Amino acid sequence: MTVPGAAFVLAALLPAVAAVDVAAPTPAGRGLVPRGRWHHESPGPPRVRWSVLFRRTETEDETRLLVETPAGRWALRSMQPAAGAGTFEEVTFPSLGESVSRSLSPFPPPGTPECANLGPPDACVVLKGSRGRLAARLSAFSGTDAAPLKRRAAGVVSPAFLARLKGLAPALPISDLAFYSEDFLALLDPALARPPGPALAGPRLPGCAFDASFGYPCTADERRREDWLFRRTPTPAPR
Repeated sequence: MTVPGAAFVLAALLPAVAAVDVAAPTPAGRGLVPRGRWHHESPGPPRVRWSVLFRRTETEDETRLLVETPAGRWALRSMQPAAGAGTFEEVTFPSLGESVSRSLSPFPPPGTPECANLGPPDACVVLKGSRGRLAARLSAFSGTDAAPLKRRAAGVVSPAFLARLKGLAPALPISDLAFYSEDFLALLDPALARPPGPALAGPRLPGCAFDASFGYPCTADERRREDWLFRRTPTPAPR
């Protein structure tokens, strides 16, 4: 995504900037929807299955995506603070035990001299993986001399992890993956840019068993809710 694109992503974050250095009261209504789960499946081909797990606290919103494609399974996590600006995303490939994260902020985070004197509409991006860390202005990835920086970005993860990331491509059209593509995964590999076209959609289905297989089992209340949402009318007994 270009810097104007980054401005769009950060637009919703900037109104809260004034509260970065001042402790802000909990926004009204934040406790109304403390958590939620949704599971969808697209038959394909290729078949894609995913769950969205949302959790809200007084300090942040957290969304986990549990994704399965024919090439493997991924756990994705996104966090946004209740007050202030910035966003954090992480992608984990459980079978390799490896992760990569990206933080994006309209201001230089502590310890990022690479983003000194940053100003809008630019943003500071910090990538962290098993092989290192890279901080840079987002605009630097779209310049004419961006090739060396992109090679460094790809180098923060292992070659095996980078190769496996390509298996996530069928899931990139999912709306909830919007934060993960252009300003994150596509910085590691341009092939992971969000493809044009409509968002990937699928019917909502029971997901507690799927989520438990990732290590995120439903609570007893969530299982009861799932049973109620997808209850079936018993087949009448033959006469």
